[in-house]
Amino acid sequence: MTLSVSVQPQSARPGRSILKRIAWTAFGLLAISAFLFTSLPILKPTNPMHDLLYSQRWLLFPHIAGGLTVLILGPLQFSRTLRERYPARHRLLGKCYIAGVLVAAIPAALMARHYPAFLPYSVTINALLWLTSTAAAFLAARNRRFEQHRRWMARSYAMTATFIIPRIPLPIYNRMNLDSASYFLLAVAVLSLLSADLIVDWRVLTGGRFRSSLS
Repeated sequence: MTLSVSVQPQSARPGRSILKRIAWTAFGLLAISAFLFTSLPILKPTNPMHDLLYSQRWLLFPHIAGGLTVLILGPLQFSRTLRERYPARHRLLGKCYIAGVLVAAIPAALMARHYPAFLPYSVTINALLWLTSTAAAFLAARNRRFEQHRRWMARSYAMTATFIIPRIPLPIYNRMNLDSASYFLLAVAVLSLLSADLIVDWRVLTGGRFRSSLS
């Protein structure tokens, strides 16, 4: 006698889905606050940085457009539903995400050349890490190494946080000089990459069955 067993794919637990939505919503609100209270005021003529940024507006505006594209498309790329039901759309949005990183990261590095103190180096290092992690995610996907692809995508999107967290209006920033801000930017990059790996491997680290927490 032959016993036939069918295995149904596991669906995401409701509690886990809610936590993911809360996390994405919180990050979105942080990004909006950073844009409204830090980025927009810099563009005002009364801001000390206005003249420098206006002279680089042909780099600044693509940088902003690319950054917004990455911020919006990133969460969609981690959607299991989009990945499994609409793979063609997932790939298309992935290409748009890569384009957004290129358009945002390269102008950021070019604009940083005119910044004072250690800022040119910290911004350039962060931009290179962003480009490298995104390129690694693309190569992994092209070679059908999808688990590695998810990991590198998590690191790539984590690098996006390095352009958001320093712009969140917190009182501690008012006490930093330019050198401190430069080192803080690098620290944010390291912590963002570490956080990405912790999130991806959370179930392994807590003794659960391996499964990417971002999938």
